[in-house]
Amino acid sequence: MTAELVEAATAYNEAPKRLREAIVKAAETENATAIEIAKAINFTYSVDYVAKIVREAGVSRPRGRRPRSQPDS
Repeated sequence: MTAELVEAATAYNEAPKRLREAIVKAAETENATAIEIAKAINFTYSVDYVAKIVREAGVSRPRGRRPRSQPDS
């Protein structure tokens, strides 16, 4: 086996773990939402799956990043 094959196979096997770690880091340090992360990774994982990864990692998420709707006057 060539070293190039071994290196490529190793990178392929480690990619999902590294991507999950990067997703969690983005959620923690950049306060990115699941849709922002999914867009950044070109929808390699769906928005729902990104949200699941963040939830399972125990990242506390601020509630309601959207502005509150104003009551009708």
